[in-house]
Amino acid sequence: MKSRLIKYSGSKVITVSGSASGAGKTSTVERLLDMLKGWSCLKVTVLHDGQCPTKRNCGACAAFDSDFRIVSEKSVIEEKGKDTNRFKKKGAKKVLWLKAKPKGLEQGLRKALSMFKGAKGIIIEGTSVIKYIKPDFSIFVLRKGSNLKPSAKEILNKVDLILNSPFTQ
Repeated sequence: MKSRLIKYSGSKVITVSGSASGAGKTSTVERLLDMLKGWSCLKVTVLHDGQCPTKRNCGACAAFDSDFRIVSEKSVIEEKGKDTNRFKKKGAKKVLWLKAKPKGLEQGLRKALSMFKGAKGIIIEGTSVIKYIKPDFSIFVLRKGSNLKPSAKEILNKVDLILNSPFTQ
């Protein structure tokens, strides 16, 4: 079944995707927030089936029993060391975190976007989202020497700007 592009209204949307974990997506979002005062952010994590390819224990995939979950709890969003906390510290007006299994990403994205009614603009950090929306502008962060993850290969021809990892940590 072919998915339709999600329709959303009222807010400008910029997506930041990347070639791999650690490419510099979060740092790119932080730089955008320096310029786009009052914008909101949506962090999108697509959960892995089986072992996490990053070999990190980020806790995102642990014991997930639904197709998606939208995290808005302040204690989670503002947890030290999390990308969402970095967005809040840079002045994002509202921050949500969508965690979704691949089969729940489209539905979760629809629901999450509906929670930003009245937002000045939304920056979405996530690569697979471009399969479901047509942002006003899309940035792809390419980390030197990294192999493109499968979701990156799928969307590379749909982005407006490719950055060569200027903010890799």
